[in-house]
Amino acid sequence: MEKNVSIFCNNCIGAFVAHDFRLPFNSPTVNLMIPPADYIEYITHLQDYTGAEIKEIDSDKQWPVALLGGKVHLHLIHYKTVQEAEDAWRRRERRINWERMFFVLIETDGCTYDDLMRFDALPYQHKVVLTHKFYPEIKSAFYIRGYEDKSGLIDTYRFHKVLPTRKYDQFNWMKFLKQK
Repeated sequence: MEKNVSIFCNNCIGAFVAHDFRLPFNSPTVNLMIPPADYIEYITHLQDYTGAEIKEIDSDKQWPVALLGGKVHLHLIHYKTVQEAEDAWRRRERRINWERMFFVLIETDGCTYDDLMRFDALPYQHKVVLTHKFYPEIKSAFYIRGYEDKSGLIDTYRFHKVLPTRKYDQFNWMKFLKQK
């Protein structure tokens, strides 16, 4: 598998996958959460947001929150400060492989059906949305079993009780990342 890929994801799953496959963090979307609608805005206009201002905003969250380009909310869950997150963001932003980008949306954190449809309509070749139920009309959807009674996917990074795999491993990440 080619190691020089950039995995964009709206939450930590992208970083978990990169770590599982020993891939470098070549995307700024590591160790944070971006609300689904904002994530779709970000990846729709990725070049416009590259280098955009990151500004801290007031929040009642236990972690710092910032706005990218005045529009995209960044929940900096695994960072102590916005400055620490911005330094990591800029470093990883410079490493984006514009030729080998993979886009992942997780149906969580208020993801709506409209968000799923907007993501599906994006012109990116390598994309998948992990969903909590079967959506046959959404070409990029992959249904993760076991969340049908939930409103979305929660904690899919946790390991199965018996198997040495994570819940999100129902999806074939190796095949996805090997796509040309």
